[in-house]
Amino acid sequence: MSQGISKAVKTSAVQSQSVSAQFSRRPLGRVSLRIGFYVLLIVIVVTQFFPIIWALLTSLMTSSETTSVPATLFPAHPSLTNYTTVLAGDIGRYYRNSVIASISSTIITMILATLAAYAFARLRFRFKTQLLVFVLALSLFPPLAQVIPVYQVLQQLHLLGSLLALIVPYSVLGLPLAVLVLMAFFTDVPPDLEEAAMVDGTSRLGAFLRVVLPVVVPGFFTTAIIVFVADWNEYLFALNFTNTNTYTLPVGIVTISQTEFTTNFGVLSAATIMAVVPLVVLILLLERRIVSGLTAGAVKG
Repeated sequence: MSQGISKAVKTSAVQSQSVSAQFSRRPLGRVSLRIGFYVLLIVIVVTQFFPIIWALLTSLMTSSETTSVPATLFPAHPSLTNYTTVLAGDIGRYYRNSVIASISSTIITMILATLAAYAFARLRFRFKTQLLVFVLALSLFPPLAQVIPVYQVLQQLHLLGSLLALIVPYSVLGLPLAVLVLMAFFTDVPPDLEEAAMVDGTSRLGAFLRVVLPVVVPGFFTTAIIVFVADWNEYLFALNFTNTNTYTLPVGIVTISQTEFTTNFGVLSAATIMAVVPLVVLILLLERRIVSGLTAGAVKG
């Protein structure tokens, strides 16, 4: 009897020790996991922001500092000379051309993509799947493979050298992505909302404009910003389809910073920072809409 009791006591002691060891290991595991997560997050943030910080520091350097060996990260005597050089150039015209081309193409892309995405998400028609595959297949062709055919078409239309030479291809270039993203938002809208509006006498177009479209406004803004940023940063088409009067910022930045034989990296960095500022301001102003749009696209029901 006494031996059985002692065995039971030993067994319960071993079990309590194992349980306490498990409880002691759990907080340690959670802490290490959390530390690893924050370390990974810091690495990602530093990796993403380092080029911008480097460009900002380089824009404050002199020409000799940007080409010094070994390279230096911090300017010895910070100066705004590079920014005055950029402002003395044609940066204003490049800004205007970028704004006109990007906003115009974004508006056209969003109008076409909204109608197409709604049709693919709601309507039933012949060759619907084949047409959707064709639209999405357009995004598989890299811009480099599209330059020569698009150039020939624009040449036949006598649009080369004008901003229309950018607005027209930009409107088509962002269409597949915009259709794909907006389709997800339209699919998440319950069809009962449209049916209830149509029962009350509203046409399908009226139900789309008054019921469905207001629901997907966050997703609409998110998609529009994605398209706008892509058009704003586009370089290849702008380099080949425009001239000195219609250069956009990506091409104009290179023009400002280059001389006959060298490149002024300080001026190049200053112009790059000035080109990035509007995008940063736009994203900060529309941050809530972007987050709500991404969240709405990720959650159904």
